[in-house]
Parts: sequence; C-alpha cells; structure tokens
Amino acid sequence: MSESIVPVALIGSTALLLILILILLIYMWQRITVLERGRLESAASKASTGGTLFGFSGREIWDALEAPEKHPDVITDLRRRYAFVLSRHIEQLIDQGQMDKQHGRESVPESQAAIGGLRGEVQSWMPQSYVSRFYRIGVQSATSPDAEMPELRNEVRSLVREILQRLKMADEASGIANLITSHTLEFNEKAREVIDDTEGEDAEDAEEAPAS
Repeated sequence: MSESIVPVALIGSTALLLILILILLIYMWQRITVLERGRLESAASKASTGGTLFGFSGREIWDALEAPEKHPDVITDLRRRYAFVLSRHIEQLIDQGQMDKQHGRESVPESQAAIGGLRGEVQSWMPQSYVSRFYRIGVQSATSPDAEMPELRNEVRSLVREILQRLKMADEASGIANLITSHTLEFNEKAREVIDDTEGEDAEDAEEAPAS
C-alpha cells in the first residue's frame, strides 16, 4: 500500500513543481513585456519631443546662451553644437513655409521643434516672433519673382545676425546665414530654374515635332 502511494506522491510533487515553474515563467514574461513597453514608450516620447544639449533643452538652451557667464564650463561646446541645431531649425521653418504655400495652406509652427542630427534629436526653441518671420519668408519665396529673392535673402541674413548677437555667437553669423540661404532660398531658385528650362525645352520640342 505504502509502495503504491510513493509514485503517486512523486508524480503529484513533480506536477506541482512544474505548475510553479510555469507560473514563474509567465510572471517573468509579463514583467519583461511591461518593462520593454515602458522602454519603447520612453524612447518614442524622447524622439517626439527631442533630446538635450549638455543637459539643456528647448528654451533652456537659448537662455544659457544669452547668459554664458552662468555656464562657463560648457558654453563653448554648447555654442558649437547649437550652431547646427539653430541652422536646421531656421531651414525647417523656411521649408515649411514654402511647402505650405505650394499646398495652399498656411499654419505658423510653434516656437519649439525637434531637430534631427547625427547624435539624435534636440529640442530647439526660438521666440515666436522669429518663427513667424522665417516662416513668412518661406511662404513669400515660394512664389516671389527672381527680382525679389535678394531682398528675402538679406532679410534672412539680418534675422540670423540679430539672433546670434543675442546669443553671443555673432562670429558665426555670416557662415550660418549663407548656409541657410543656400539650403533654402537659393536651392528653391535653382529648382525653379531647372523646371522652367525643362518646360521651355518641352515646348520647343513640341513646336518642332512634325504634324502627323
């Protein structure tokens, strides 16, 4: 009798152990799933809002650059890194204005934007007055005749100089302004010239083609 009970008890113990192991595995899997979901959500949130530069984000970067004496240890590197971020932010505003005009809509962007770079996105910020002016330049440049483009380029350069003087980065003004205009207004001008030349050649070919 006792000998027949032993195998039953052993089987019962083994089954209970397997059930406990299964419950533990399920718990661990659920826990890992929750942690992974949290990690992905955190990464997505960071991507949508942008990261930091030396611990500064958005308006904090602007404020730090306006008061460099408060952050002497990082201000040089911050200026160097932010020069690229600011350039891309302004280019993005002008590009958005051009695109919106082409699609028959106008919507001035907000003061802050996530700007992509080689080291990930950075949350950039500038006063809304500058945002509106760069956006309007983009809108105007989408349809302005060639004769008006120099005036728009000069306005971009003037705004860039004004901003960089505020941020104690005046030495970089000329280079950054030229980079921005070459990537936006001048690029758009050249694209329009290519389109006009292509349309002109197509028209000439159509005129020269013999009637069937």
